[in-house]
Amino acid sequence: MRKSTRRSWLLVPASKAEQITQAANAGADVIVLDLVELVAAGDKPAARDAVKDAITAAGVGGSAIFVQIDPEMLHDDLHACVWPGLDGVLVSRTESPRQIAKIDVLLSRLEGERGIAHGTIRMVAALETAPGNQAAYDIGRASPRLLGLTLGRADLVMDLRPEPSGEIHLMIYLMQRLILISQAVGVTAIGAWWRAPARGLLATPEHTLPAALRGRAIGFKGGICVRANQVEPLNRGYTPAAAEVAAARSLIDDYQAHTTKGSATFMQGDRLIDCNMLTRAQSLLDAAKACAADTAP
Repeated sequence: MRKSTRRSWLLVPASKAEQITQAANAGADVIVLDLVELVAAGDKPAARDAVKDAITAAGVGGSAIFVQIDPEMLHDDLHACVWPGLDGVLVSRTESPRQIAKIDVLLSRLEGERGIAHGTIRMVAALETAPGNQAAYDIGRASPRLLGLTLGRADLVMDLRPEPSGEIHLMIYLMQRLILISQAVGVTAIGAWWRAPARGLLATPEHTLPAALRGRAIGFKGGICVRANQVEPLNRGYTPAAAEVAAARSLIDDYQAHTTKGSATFMQGDRLIDCNMLTRAQSLLDAAKACAADTAP
């Protein structure tokens, strides 16, 4: 049974069977079989030939399965990876809504040809360049298949240059903008808030947990990693803590008690509680429940 949460996205080369087997047992919510960045150019034809079996092998542990595709190799990558068992594609270096619309059309055709229910395969757009970030809002609205948006920090650094502070992974403006746009168009923001000296996808588990906690605090819903030992801290960081769950339940109980007395707002300590905070509290409880269901034996 596929997990319903998407806190950890473990990126593995589609050409490495041993790494795929390890990934299947890592506990990741999503495994992303990569055909773009982690596969040598000369190995890509063989990786495409193997990706159908890799989808099956990667999914044995219950992770959702995505494949990272290259817009410049769109036809070859999609024909290789669209098979039953695929949950979605991560579109690297997305730069325009036209790219997303084109992928949507190709996915619909391949779903029909290969016995997959229409609309099953979702998309995540990786905004790894200045043009992609500039077009983020239109990209997010380009297809109903669009599940989420994410930043490609390493490529962005090459395109936009490091920040003067030297904390090349602390792109506050772009992260907040991505979260704002994701909320506006109704998709998921995927990422974490790394701080120097952690190097993002290569961070230690000790650095990954605070990056996930900071990421969840500002609105991200999950993060991408490339090491199996980053999965557990991502899952933990993007799971509401017991104290948060208790506080949310207390807020809901207090709100219901006050509204039965005719009050639309009330004070809880030094906070003014209104219906918007009730919605946020219920959302946190829903997230906690989904995480608990995915980790239950």
